[in-house]
Amino acid sequence: MLPARRCLRAALIGLFTLVGLAMAGCGIIPTTGPLSREIGGTPETTPTSEYVVIDINQAVIRAIGGTRHGGFASLMRTGSAPKARIGAGDILAVTVYEAGEGGLFTGKEQRHAAFPALQVDQQGHISLPYAGLLKVDDRTPHEVQKLIVERLQGRAIQPQVVVSITSTESNTFVLAGDVTNPGRYALSTTGDRLLDVIAKAGGARHPAREVYVTFVRGQERGTQLLEKIIDDQSENIFILAGDRIYINHDPKRYTVFGAVHKPGAYVFPASQVNVLEAMALAGGLLDERADATGIFIFRYENAAIIRAIQPDAPQFGSTGTVPTVYRLSLRDPGSYFYARGFLLRDKDVVYIANAPGVEIAKVLRLIDLGTRSFGNLRGNVRAFD
Repeated sequence: MLPARRCLRAALIGLFTLVGLAMAGCGIIPTTGPLSREIGGTPETTPTSEYVVIDINQAVIRAIGGTRHGGFASLMRTGSAPKARIGAGDILAVTVYEAGEGGLFTGKEQRHAAFPALQVDQQGHISLPYAGLLKVDDRTPHEVQKLIVERLQGRAIQPQVVVSITSTESNTFVLAGDVTNPGRYALSTTGDRLLDVIAKAGGARHPAREVYVTFVRGQERGTQLLEKIIDDQSENIFILAGDRIYINHDPKRYTVFGAVHKPGAYVFPASQVNVLEAMALAGGLLDERADATGIFIFRYENAAIIRAIQPDAPQFGSTGTVPTVYRLSLRDPGSYFYARGFLLRDKDVVYIANAPGVEIAKVLRLIDLGTRSFGNLRGNVRAFD
């Protein structure tokens, strides 16, 4: 056989081999992602051991919407305004009053003695004439008043004492990060809530839906969205001395890819975005490619929610998060209501699968391309002969 005809035969064998592999689904055809059947099969398919597949319905939306995602109120709850306590480095103003003349602190023209700048030493003490060395650390001004009166009983004439904190080093907190005026602030005697101190620092520089507040108290730490703190009064906790608050601008994002006009990562344009809005912002589905039964939302879901939705999923623990794929079929008219009620979370991924027919069309295009190439090769061989 002539060399040219041998090349023709080899090309023909290669063409049919390539088509055979493509038809067998060997993964050599380019695609943007898995098909619906490769993610979860039919709605009746048992979830894999690697992730859970859940079909979205009204019960699922209620289960997700009814779960409160934690901040720091449960860890650092203070039901009432904390009392200001005295600490090392604080400056106290002490005034002692007596009921009559001739006392320790009174004369003909005055009935009191003022000590405007008594600094608490590193051991937590102050020294007051006739009262001696007083341990005032971790006491309230009212408690120190009673202590001084007790020390002066029998020496002063019906003594009365007023104690106030004029400057404090111990009753402070730190507010840092993305606020107008970060720094160390003193607590007020009436008590300060979290939103109060953020306002005192000039407020956050960005919309509340894009700002996270990290709160550190001792060994405890929690993070919450500023918008949630505004909406939920229980998250607006009282500040204690030594607290550290960090404000961080971190807009929530979600990703849309697959059979849509504008795949990509998107910043939440509002506090809440549902699946329908996410697909609309991505330009909508591609009519020639999208599988209307293959709308998927990937996220790490709270294990408690998975137990509530799928009690028969024993392969996952009772705490932490579970890799979860929520599935939606737009073939069902009611699913549009579910898509509207399903709210996305930060870092969610929305994937629209290709319709199975798209893969078949790719194979047909491959066959057509191969047939044309073979025809051209055969024509060249004839011309050569």
